[in-house]
Amino acid sequence: MTQILNLPLLTFPVSIANNEDWTDAWAYLDVSSNPISLAGLTLTMMMRARATDPTAQIVAASVSGIVNGLPQNGSISSGGAGLNVVALAIPKATVARLSPGDYVFEVQATGDGLTRTIAAGPVTVEAGVVR
Repeated sequence: MTQILNLPLLTFPVSIANNEDWTDAWAYLDVSSNPISLAGLTLTMMMRARATDPTAQIVAASVSGIVNGLPQNGSISSGGAGLNVVALAIPKATVARLSPGDYVFEVQATGDGLTRTIAAGPVTVEAGVVR
């Protein structure tokens, strides 16, 4: 059994520049600040210009291979002492292909036959100055 039903939906904005790696991490804690383990869960992340846009600009998963018919261009994993930390790593080469503007991201966890959205929010991509 996983802790998928105990994971809250975290919503937060992200701001990145299109001349850098996008690295981020966040933790899942219960109301008593105890870690909520992500052990046994598969994580999937996508970013699109709009939620209804057919084209995913970024695709990352905690397993290798094609995700929903799309190749991955980043990675997402879980770890930490309580196995409660999500780590996102999108390489500069992927981020550099993004036009400045507003996007949305979503992270889903899958386990025990269930899928839940566990993180989501707006992403602002700025034009990087250093080239």
